[in-house]
Amino acid sequence: GFVFLHMLLRAVRWGILLTPVKRGISLKNLFSLTLIKYTVNIIPPRAGELAASFLLASKERVSAASVIAASLLERVLDMMTVVIIFGIYMSFFSHWYAPNSERGQEVMLTIRSYSLKGFIVLCLGFAVLALLLRSNQWQERLPAKLRSVLSPFLDGFRGLQQGGVLFQSVLLSAAIWLVITLQLWCFMLAYVDHFPFVGSLFLMAITVVGVAIPTPGGAGGFQFFMDLALVNFFARYLSAHDPQSQAAGISNGSYLVSMIPVILTGLYFLNREGLSFGSVSRLAEQKPDQ
Repeated sequence: GFVFLHMLLRAVRWGILLTPVKRGISLKNLFSLTLIKYTVNIIPPRAGELAASFLLASKERVSAASVIAASLLERVLDMMTVVIIFGIYMSFFSHWYAPNSERGQEVMLTIRSYSLKGFIVLCLGFAVLALLLRSNQWQERLPAKLRSVLSPFLDGFRGLQQGGVLFQSVLLSAAIWLVITLQLWCFMLAYVDHFPFVGSLFLMAITVVGVAIPTPGGAGGFQFFMDLALVNFFARYLSAHDPQSQAAGISNGSYLVSMIPVILTGLYFLNREGLSFGSVSRLAEQKPDQ
């Protein structure tokens, strides 16, 4: 249930961010293509973002560049949301679950450093984007061909200029990551007698680092970072005899429970669209103006 709720919220947010480009985009198309996006990301990594954007642009007769920009804005909102949630965890709860090993302390210091740097970079990026969207006069100095691609691309970010769109997108981003955290928490409770919900906030944030590594479907990176967190921060909740093996079982199980429903449903939608992995991968290689 959590998996499809998470995907539905992503589909709704995608449609809201595209409101400045076109109102009333079909939620059916948004939901099916969101699932296709994550399915295609299995192989090759990240190709699903472009492929789903081209497909939605074709179905809704809007600029592919605008849809790609809105998809990129989704990822930026995700990063901002995760960094903020992790910041709240660090400020109010991290002292409850201090690292229980030297490696855990190193991990915590590294995450703190890169989270702060990442937040600053994202804020600067938003500031630059806001300046670019504020006026179109600078575009007149560009070559016509470049302007014809850049203008619709920037339109995909216009949601940042509309208070209602931005507010709804921020709320949905928070809801998406809280649903993901709830899913992790419930899965932990299926394996151990007790696990704190705020501890799941840390698991959510650190596994995002693993998923960001460009591997097929985020496999490997997700499990590595979840194992790292469980063994070095939450060993007290694991088996005293073999915490490493239990952590590996939990991380692999969590990944499979999260991905198998998405992949199976995504394959169904791919088949319904008459598409294959090969055709979608070729679609992802297109240029936005094709």
